[in-house]
Amino acid sequence: MAWRVNEAEPGSEVAVVELEGIVDSTNLEDFFAFINSVFKRGFRRIVLDMEFASYLSSGGLSVVIDAYKRAEREGGKLVIARASDMIRDLFEVVQFDKIIEFHENLDEAIAAV
Repeated sequence: MAWRVNEAEPGSEVAVVELEGIVDSTNLEDFFAFINSVFKRGFRRIVLDMEFASYLSSGGLSVVIDAYKRAEREGGKLVIARASDMIRDLFEVVQFDKIIEFHENLDEAIAAV
C-alpha cells in the first residue's frame, strides 16, 4: 500500500491523492489519518486517483464518503479518477456513484474540482 499527495499546481488547493493497493480493516485507521492529513495541509479540492487501487473495503468507502462530505462543508470538492470497474461497482451498489463524480482521466478530474 502506498498513498501519495501531489499538488495539481504549486500553491493551489487542488490535491491529487494517489491510492495504491488495498484499503481494508488492516490499514483503515492509517487511511483515515492519511485522508485527514490531506485536509490539514490545506487542500479542499481533491482528486482521488484510484488507478492503482486494487481493493476498497466498506470501511474504506466510508472514509471516502466522509472526505467527500468534509470537502463540501469546507467549500471544496472531491472527485474520483481512474477507478477500476470493481471499485466503481462498489460505489454503484451503495448508489454513491450518484453523489460522487467519476472521471476516466486525470486531467478531466482536475478540471472538475
